[in-house]
Amino acid sequence: MSKKVLIIFLSLNTFLAVSTVFAQDSLAHYYKNRLGFATGTGVQYIGQLVGIGRKGFTVASNYYYHVNFYEIQFYHTLKKHPKYQFDLLVQPQYNVSRYGLYPESVAADYLDSYECGLNLGLLYRRNWGGGPLSYYVALSTGPHYASGVPHRQMSGFLFANNLVAGLNLKVYKTLYADMNFGLRHMSNAGTRLPNAGVNNPVFKEGVLMGF
Repeated sequence: MSKKVLIIFLSLNTFLAVSTVFAQDSLAHYYKNRLGFATGTGVQYIGQLVGIGRKGFTVASNYYYHVNFYEIQFYHTLKKHPKYQFDLLVQPQYNVSRYGLYPESVAADYLDSYECGLNLGLLYRRNWGGGPLSYYVALSTGPHYASGVPHRQMSGFLFANNLVAGLNLKVYKTLYADMNFGLRHMSNAGTRLPNAGVNNPVFKEGVLMGF
């Protein structure tokens, strides 16, 4: 078992195990505002994420684009109910990436680049069994700048569109753990060509402080 697989497995088990020892609660314990940090990775196929060569589920096979995320996260509750709530999601970020310019690129020809941008979105959350664990789905989009991308997409100004599903766990007083998995699509809305887009499955984890 690779280190990445082990880390993901232990993280998921920590979420589920810790939730069973907390007293029963509802989303009432979630603060109206939460601020934190998240990091993660984006790949072309699930095998890259867990460190194996088999492609398995893939969103692209004719180019290579691997990205590491570094995000500030801010959640603000817009509507709250004991069992569900809607949050505004704000994510300024700086990301580093490695890519193959052409489909036939090999690892020795890969190039380094960076992204910076801001995602804005809406998050729908529900409580899991009345305890401190909640699950959510979120949609977000926002302007980004990418210094370099594969030939199928013009670099520079882009939009990053995201669909994710995740878990939040209250671990101590105002401290929350966050983990999510989803899909990201980057393109420029047809303002410049080529504009075939860059797509990635993404996995992120982080922490949040409520206030």
